[in-house]
Amino acid sequence: MAHTGGRVYRPGDSLEAGDLPPAGLALGDAWFWHGDQTLLHTLATHPAVAPEHALIRLLGFNGARLNQYIGDGAYADVLRTRLKPDFRFSEFYLGGAANDALEYGLALHDDCSTALAPGDCLSPERLDLLLYHIDEGLNGIIRTIRWTYRKTTWLQPIFLNGYDYPVPDGRSFTHAHGGWVTTMMDEAGVDPDLGYRKEVMRLLMDAINEQVLAAFHAPIERVFHVDSRGVLSSDDDSYAQDWDNELYPSSAGFRKILERAWFPLLRPFGIVG
Repeated sequence: MAHTGGRVYRPGDSLEAGDLPPAGLALGDAWFWHGDQTLLHTLATHPAVAPEHALIRLLGFNGARLNQYIGDGAYADVLRTRLKPDFRFSEFYLGGAANDALEYGLALHDDCSTALAPGDCLSPERLDLLLYHIDEGLNGIIRTIRWTYRKTTWLQPIFLNGYDYPVPDGRSFTHAHGGWVTTMMDEAGVDPDLGYRKEVMRLLMDAINEQVLAAFHAPIERVFHVDSRGVLSSDDDSYAQDWDNELYPSSAGFRKILERAWFPLLRPFGIVG
């Protein structure tokens, strides 16, 4: 039977009398944020999640890049004010690479119209800059967390969201205009064939996962890359069941991501029964 106590506390939400303090602290982008059905909401309300881990505090800003939460970044204080050595979050969830990817135009060349293959659409220089800034941001956030608790014996697990391969079919959050990915690809003159565009996104997501996120995966340090690539369908006849739009999974899609990619990593910490 599902527990009913799960909740994601968004910015501005306060604890009510009798509420237990959130066990998890999350910082991230659309998969954590958009609408009522998010990766975090699916986690907090999933029947397999232990009740004591079903309360999550969410931080972040729509469109914020990861390195804006560190150093003298615009939102660095948002993270620091929530991290106090005398209060123990038992786990951390980090996302945000998607915001960086959109900010850097998916690392596309200005003009891809003469590209002979999907890989030719990606600018090596822009991709390198994108990957560097994702690495810089995550490294700084992780160091901020560890620095906060440096005088304790706590080494809380930190889970990094690896996303999945989006299908750039033009469906947006509002359905009022083309999706962000499609708009950027159209402006860059990327071949409109959906299979071609799916391969461009596959190459970009592989680079983010393999060249950045995988390098952070260090179980001995309790940092975990949640590699969820390929969990959701990208087949033309079935992907719409897993994706609400070209960037955002459906409710069923989020559940598949959690159960297949996240739960094996969460279970050893008692987050999942």
